Amino acid sequence: MRLPKSVQQIANVIGADKALQLVRKLRSQQKSKTLWLYVPAPENLHDDHRLVTLLGWEDALAMCNEFGGIHLYPSPCRYLERAMRNRRVLALRDMGFTVAEIAQEMSLTTKWVGHLVEAREMHRRGIGMEVIAHSVKINPYTLGYILDVDFEGDIGPVKRRPRQTTP
Repeated sequence: MRLPKSVQQIANVIGADKALQLVRKLRSQQKSKTLWLYVPAPENLHDDHRLVTLLGWEDALAMCNEFGGIHLYPSPCRYLERAMRNRRVLALRDMGFTVAEIAQEMSLTTKWVGHLVEAREMHRRGIGMEVIAHSVKINPYTLGYILDVDFEGDIGPVKRRPRQTTP
């Protein structure tokens, strides 16, 4: 799973799962779009410090040893939650549900569910990730996470084509 660099540096110290849990906790506590976390120097860490509350003593101390005295600004990682929801769509499809049933069950549009199913089928046929991403209009990194494939390309977000006006 590819994480944003700002979260990957945390994951390198405490692990990916704990880093994502930390991001979720920060999102629930902070109302601003930009998440932040102050990491004190190891000698300034105490039992009731916010970092200890969020991570536990051992992980908080590991963070202090690595990033002591600085502010971190991790990405909110919202795309990962959507990607996990989309993985559930594919799991339901594997269980035999129709596109319409999945859309109704998960409160999604049939068009979106159809795009996800189509993307997976294209991937199974060996079509490249960039082609699939542009075809179904899903960011290639998000698509890679949904399909559990590391995408190593370097393209920007998928942009919609401008509407053509008829003269």
